[in-house]
Amino acid sequence: MVTRSFRSIIRVAASVAVAVLCGGGCGAAARPDAEREAPAVCDDTIRAAKEVPRELLDDGIERAVGESDIWFIAPDDATWGASVEPAGNGFYAKRPLWTSSDKPPSVTVTAVGTSAKGEATLSPTSEGLPGPLPMGVRFPSRGCWKITAASEKGRAEIIVKI
Repeated sequence: MVTRSFRSIIRVAASVAVAVLCGGGCGAAARPDAEREAPAVCDDTIRAAKEVPRELLDDGIERAVGESDIWFIAPDDATWGASVEPAGNGFYAKRPLWTSSDKPPSVTVTAVGTSAKGEATLSPTSEGLPGPLPMGVRFPSRGCWKITAASEKGRAEIIVKI
């Protein structure tokens, strides 16, 4: 005959075993924060547009990601994270933009699946805008990061894996 206290011990042990085996992932769909969790794969492959605006081509830019009046200038690397370098307590990358607007875009740097934020610093050139716009990006940690540039007419977004 099994006593009540023994049944309680078995229930607790079963709950602990399920928690350990699931790693907190069982029943994730029922949690309100499930949509914000990082994806299993962080794909930062550069998928350049098949066609870029004539203005980019005139500036010698053939590989870019974006739309309308805002574009990330794609490096020759296969991934956006390939040229990220350690810097201080975090990481740094140059991610130039190109815009046909005379106003700089707003740029956000956010970790995928968490509330962590990075920082983007735009450095307008003496030629001004419209045109290429150098940008430095700081990431506080490794992970999967989304950089979004929003302009008057368009939006460009890339994923960077560190």
